[in-house]
Amino acid sequence: MTPRFAERVALVTGAGSGIGQATAALLARDGAIVALNDISSASAGATAELIRDSGGTAHPIVGDVTVPGFVDELFEEVLARYGRVDIVHNNVGFGGNRSIADTDDDVWHHGLDGNLGATFRGVRAAIRAMTPQRRGVIVNTASAAGVRKVPGVIPYYGVAKAGVIQLTREAAVEAGEFGIRVNAVVPGAVRTPAFESYLGAERFEQYREQLPLRRMAEAEDIAEAVAFLASDSAAAITGVALPVDSGISAVMHQPVMDR
Repeated sequence: MTPRFAERVALVTGAGSGIGQATAALLARDGAIVALNDISSASAGATAELIRDSGGTAHPIVGDVTVPGFVDELFEEVLARYGRVDIVHNNVGFGGNRSIADTDDDVWHHGLDGNLGATFRGVRAAIRAMTPQRRGVIVNTASAAGVRKVPGVIPYYGVAKAGVIQLTREAAVEAGEFGIRVNAVVPGAVRTPAFESYLGAERFEQYREQLPLRRMAEAEDIAEAVAFLASDSAAAITGVALPVDSGISAVMHQPVMDR
């Protein structure tokens, strides 16, 4: 049976860990040649080694997508090496915990550019590369924080991720005539060592039990959604923001009334 991404070239940013690493590994396992980007040389190398040890093909490219000009250079390197790019997963993002009142202008601008600006540049470069091919798929990583306010999360993160969702729609409409599909995944909380450590064992279990599915999403769950959207099985799907959040976005918060 031919792997679903055989002979396709994929580019994944933020691929050194978490969702990006899981996506890069899954795409490679399904036959894609994967160019993977991360700001950390060690992390990019580790993901590439993971893929190669499993029999896949990976090429790490180290660099910071927030640096002016780097995203274009990243795509130029992929095109020079492979001649095409078929799948792009714009996955870089970062956040933190801070209130609006405590967020200064520099932090605000850096956060917007790192989460939305970098994704915009990735989408723009992907459309430019894919248009001559008349084919391609772009998948952006948004967040449940871009749909509803997550208390405590620094404000630029949710605002930027809401922008990623609208950018996805904008790009889907503009690029559709060139055979390019553009979608987003919208993760809720994802089980990572950092998230488990942040909550602590007891609070983690309390959190998990409040999810409709009573299970935390794993990085591999998000990767599976990315791979589906990138595959021919989703050939008629574009402009969609797909929640992968164990059902939490289906729940409307209600004030406690039993006091």
